[in-house]
Amino acid sequence: MIGSGAPTGADAIAELIRGQIAVGLLAPGARLPSVRQLARDMSVAPGTVAKAFQRLDAEGFVVTRLGSGTRVAERSGALPGAILDTLRRSVEDADRHNVGIEQLHAALDAMWAAEHPTPPE
Repeated sequence: MIGSGAPTGADAIAELIRGQIAVGLLAPGARLPSVRQLARDMSVAPGTVAKAFQRLDAEGFVVTRLGSGTRVAERSGALPGAILDTLRRSVEDADRHNVGIEQLHAALDAMWAAEHPTPPE
């Protein structure tokens, strides 16, 4: 699922994969393409993909084993299915009402702040 021709830097590739893990497009245990294959698919140098994989491994999003490739970690930080379903419905509703991502972010930030007020210092 990772995509082709999208981000080019190691940070951008790592962020793309983190996002796909978070929303469940890459499930725990799923095998990622090889460094060479993903580099070819994304038109980047293999070293760039290798750096992205190293970062994701260090952050606990993936596990790399010599000979068996790179897989999404079992406890990778993916959101629970019920939350993903709610978010998908919200995105679909927002789309129908021509509400953009910036507006959704602002509304979510405001709702979160209302539910989790910062204690006074």
